[in-house]
Amino acid sequence: MGIVNLKTLLAGVGAADYAVPAYNILNHLTLKAVIEECEGGRSPVIIQTSVATVKFYGPENLARMVKSEIELAGIPVTLHLDHCTDPELAKKCVDYGWSSVMFDGSSKPFEENISLTKEIADYAHPKGVSVEGELGAILGVEDHIKVAEEDAHLADVKQSAEFVQKTGIDAFAPAVGTAHGMYKGEPKLDFDRFSEIRSVIGDVPLVVHGGTGLSGEAFDRFIRLGAAKINVSTAIKQAYMKSVRLFDEENNPLVFDRHVIDSVREVVKEHNELFRSVGRI
Repeated sequence: MGIVNLKTLLAGVGAADYAVPAYNILNHLTLKAVIEECEGGRSPVIIQTSVATVKFYGPENLARMVKSEIELAGIPVTLHLDHCTDPELAKKCVDYGWSSVMFDGSSKPFEENISLTKEIADYAHPKGVSVEGELGAILGVEDHIKVAEEDAHLADVKQSAEFVQKTGIDAFAPAVGTAHGMYKGEPKLDFDRFSEIRSVIGDVPLVVHGGTGLSGEAFDRFIRLGAAKINVSTAIKQAYMKSVRLFDEENNPLVFDRHVIDSVREVVKEHNELFRSVGRI
């Protein structure tokens, strides 16, 4: 089925009792693992690339690598840029073939966040590319973005409605108590706030960041409240690094590669089942 934008992939998902998984890939091995597992399970999927990954490979080279795998897949796949704070890089990824980009202006004052996010939406939409925006500050470390506990704050419900309306975004990620990286203790998830935001933003899909480490019960509740996209990044990195530690003395790189793919597939399979995305194609 090939590459589709985020708006197309998430159409109607938030009301359908499942969420589409969004996995941050690191290289060709993690990419291959995610595509293989989702294709085998007939699950739609979002392939996410961090800003660090884009800069490491270069946007043109990374787009070529990822899109070549997507074009062979028999499932719809969105290629999504995650947590980009640089408007020019976001635009460059739009031009090189990403079908969706997230502009993260959450560290900016509210009006500036609106202005910058709208700028990206206005640039991307004529090219058929979707845009995700964020409000509030999500605790933890995601790539180049670090939010300390004292700086984390939840998305305001009234501002959420204004933000979505004025930016014209295609998906909205409000801070509701989740965190990037590993959770330290039990997360304080504000499901009521999430539900209130759902009720005031119309049919724009809701996104949950910080999926690694959440319980099955938390995922289930978010999905029942309308979450359409759930991000998983740290769990993919953990599976990869576990393989590195297990095979640090292995002389056959193909043995290591196969273990990485199998380990990442296990992570993907587990989350696809938790998100109830299996068999949705």
